Amino acid sequence: MATARARQLDTESLARAGALVAACTLVLTASFVGLVALLSASAPGVSGRLPLYVLGTAGAFVAAILFLEAQRVDGEQVIATAGSVAVATFIFGTLSGEGIVYVLRNPGELVASQLVFYFLAAGMIATGLGYWALNHWNELAVSTDLGTPSRSFRR
Repeated sequence: MATARARQLDTESLARAGALVAACTLVLTASFVGLVALLSASAPGVSGRLPLYVLGTAGAFVAAILFLEAQRVDGEQVIATAGSVAVATFIFGTLSGEGIVYVLRNPGELVASQLVFYFLAAGMIATGLGYWALNHWNELAVSTDLGTPSRSFRR
């Protein structure tokens, strides 16, 4: 019975991790497409969609503040983290939004050029790197204590 429970938890964890990887990969892929669309001037009407991106950014900022306050995080960390969340939301929201608009307007062009496969691969790699960085950031961070490097960087 304990083995069945452990397998169920493993399956649930894998399903959650798989869903997270898929969602992050799709957002990053759409962001890469959006970046190409913006850089190649293939995103007409972006100024009309900009207020939606700003509104989404504001919503993410407030949600981050409410969430962190509920976790009893100190005020300085709350505002710094909420600001970082807002910036990331604006960047990824704008780029992925423009990527989605580009794909909807030019569905065959992306598949015909096979760029979508490169963007998906880049999105998966970026997702893996992001996951790894979030789980190991404290090993990479440098302590502010007299400029002494963290334990992992000492020789």
